[in-house]
Amino acid sequence: METYFSAELTDFKTLYNVLKAITFKEYATLRPMEEGLKVTIEEMKCVETSAYIPVQMFESYYVRPQEDVKFKLSLKILTETLFIYGDDGNLSLKMTYKGPGFPLCLIIKHNDENITVDCQIYTMDVDESTDFLCLADECTLNKVVVNANQFLDILTDLDNTSDDLDLFLSPNPPYFRISTTSTMGESQTDISKNSEMVLLFQCENEFQAKYSFNYIKQILKVMNFANKVSISTGETGLLGLQLLINEDAKQMYVEYYITSMFEDDR
Repeated sequence: METYFSAELTDFKTLYNVLKAITFKEYATLRPMEEGLKVTIEEMKCVETSAYIPVQMFESYYVRPQEDVKFKLSLKILTETLFIYGDDGNLSLKMTYKGPGFPLCLIIKHNDENITVDCQIYTMDVDESTDFLCLADECTLNKVVVNANQFLDILTDLDNTSDDLDLFLSPNPPYFRISTTSTMGESQTDISKNSEMVLLFQCENEFQAKYSFNYIKQILKVMNFANKVSISTGETGLLGLQLLINEDAKQMYVEYYITSMFEDDR
């Protein structure tokens, strides 16, 4: 039987760190494509997180031609397996999926100790009604690219007890404002488009929307591994965060989309 998907990766520490950081829901959809592997988590139609592992990161990579390959599995079990059996040393990982009804087979090799671990993770078919849209097409209103470490510091310094986060973008001062409100008061940070942390600022019209701060916090762990963050917004208030992660001249992406709590009419 022809394999639907197979891939081999050496030194999968970055992959493990990213997948572990986005494991805020147990199950994820894996979609191997010609350009690479996409791992997607959705929460109540309000949040969608996707990690992209481009084909260039793999030592070998195969997807069955003319086949829309996708399956669901426990991301928690996958990350725990990578941690337990691949905690250190000179390692390599091979993944194989033979098709619907078959498990995802993992072969982890400890090359220094000549040890091989063979694991199988049960998979489930993906409900077609939960197929994901290309949300990037909706986030074309504004775009700001910032340094990931500095942006993480700003988000971390906001009032952690707040439920909501207010985002304001304008072609005029203060340009980029992030604020939260709680029983402790208001926490606010203004970022000038001329700030050293801002790498790109594209905003033609004022934009303001409110988001659940708890959803924003879910992506903070991934920012620890990122170099840049691209912030984009859409007409409906959809917020997109794309994190760029560099590893040995190879790039990996994490995209995070969150719907606004309501539209601001100002």
